[in-house]
Amino acid sequence: MKAKSLLLTAAVVLVSTLVAHRAVAETVELATGDWAPYTSPTLDGKGAFTEIVSAAFEKMGDKPNYSFVPWKRAEDQLEKGEVFAIFPYFITDERKAKYNFSSRVMYSTGRFFYLNTKISEKIEFENFSDLAKYKIGGTRGYWYENPFKEAGLSVDYATTDEQSLQKLQAGRVDLVPSEELVGWEIIKRKFPNEVGSFSVVEKPTNQGDLHLMVSRKYPNSDAILTKFNAAMTEIAEQGTINKILEKYGVKE
Repeated sequence: MKAKSLLLTAAVVLVSTLVAHRAVAETVELATGDWAPYTSPTLDGKGAFTEIVSAAFEKMGDKPNYSFVPWKRAEDQLEKGEVFAIFPYFITDERKAKYNFSSRVMYSTGRFFYLNTKISEKIEFENFSDLAKYKIGGTRGYWYENPFKEAGLSVDYATTDEQSLQKLQAGRVDLVPSEELVGWEIIKRKFPNEVGSFSVVEKPTNQGDLHLMVSRKYPNSDAILTKFNAAMTEIAEQGTINKILEKYGVKE
């Protein structure tokens, strides 16, 4: 009887431990878009940024569930608290007023792309207003809409970066701002025989760290964010992040 009692007690402890473990682990909803090589449903590992996020969640013991949707829809889901976070995003004062941000995940540099077969002079600018003589192409919903408007630039907006770069290739616009890695990824995919015809302006349009933008309405949001940031520190120290960046050929 004593042996049976001990076995029963051990079984109860084991079940309790498993239940507790399952209670700690959870599926966390995240949304993102198609922004290769950072994030894309068509890439192995779903892109460099997404793979780093996945590695952090694995370290946390939780499971990320990614939805690849248009950026506007992702932001609507974040606003409603339907997802824990969307990515990748720069921190701005306007965004900080509404959302929290994770620690740095990756670094990004934006530049103007142009056709060197069309523009031979060196393109220089101090302020965006210095570019008024050029036809500018852009993508709706991006950070530069207000700065371009304030600079008095006339911009031909498209829905995606791909559409904007297609306008550039067709000669309909002179300059297109894009995250540098994203721009080159699109060019290599869409115009593989014309890569040498494209160049970037030396001065960046913007540069800085990319983060998860986190909803304050999602259940246990603060606790998940704390765990995520701790996990990011761990995988950075273990060299996991560098290995992922090397896999995608990304240099920071």
